[in-house]
Amino acid sequence: MLVHNNYGLKINKGEFYLNLERPIEPKSLALNAESSSLEFFYIITSDKSISLSFKEQAADTQEIECYTFSSLTIGFCENAVLTITNSKDKYSALNDNKLMLIDASNNEISLNYTQAIDSIIADEFKLYLSVSENDFNWISPIEELTSGFIANLSYKGSKIGTLVSNEIRRLPQRDTFNLYKLGINFYNNIEIINNINIFYDLDLVYVDTKDYAVYKDINKSNFRFEMGFRALIEDITISISGTFYNNNLFGYEDISFNQRSEHHFSTNFGTLNFNIKYFF
Repeated sequence: MLVHNNYGLKINKGEFYLNLERPIEPKSLALNAESSSLEFFYIITSDKSISLSFKEQAADTQEIECYTFSSLTIGFCENAVLTITNSKDKYSALNDNKLMLIDASNNEISLNYTQAIDSIIADEFKLYLSVSENDFNWISPIEELTSGFIANLSYKGSKIGTLVSNEIRRLPQRDTFNLYKLGINFYNNIEIINNINIFYDLDLVYVDTKDYAVYKDINKSNFRFEMGFRALIEDITISISGTFYNNNLFGYEDISFNQRSEHHFSTNFGTLNFNIKYFF
């Protein structure tokens, strides 16, 4: 973060990794996404500022060898009942041992207003409005099983075409959808002894969707609460904290949210954090 007179620029680059274990295929799903953001500040007075931020996220391609559709496992793993390949050009990236490829990315723009306050509750609060545009795409020859000869074959009393069609509804939608957010953030830092502080960060967000095809049910809000200790050693600060999310990462890491994962976004989520900052 750089500040000159009444203007500031904050540059951030990070990596987000999430691993999901499942009882059915694919039994392990990893999401690895890189993000970068720019935030431009204008300091109105010593206790007020506004900013405009831009964020981009792009995930590594997820490669899936097997997928279970109800009781039917299709793909290239040992417990697969059915193996399929297709010679159409659009499936050429799958090679001979991949059933599905999934790509994801998003872009977010946010307008923020921050003000310092003199209160026991908080040192400052921030109001923000943001919108993120989310793009998912997947490639798999399972689409070819929704019609034709194989689709009409039965497996354990159900037609293969019906099993596959029902599961396709749970895959990330290919049409772009937006998430609109209205949030407020409170931050407080309290010195308990020389150069050692206790702090908390509370963020409340309301989320509305546009063009998102809800699979079953989604929340409309979430909150994040972080609390910990911070020590100042000359130009270095070290902090240890814990963060609690009420509805998983809904509204905070949009690249992890889609039809395939939406049922996880009504559960709690938490992290333990260790942070080092150097001021120059």
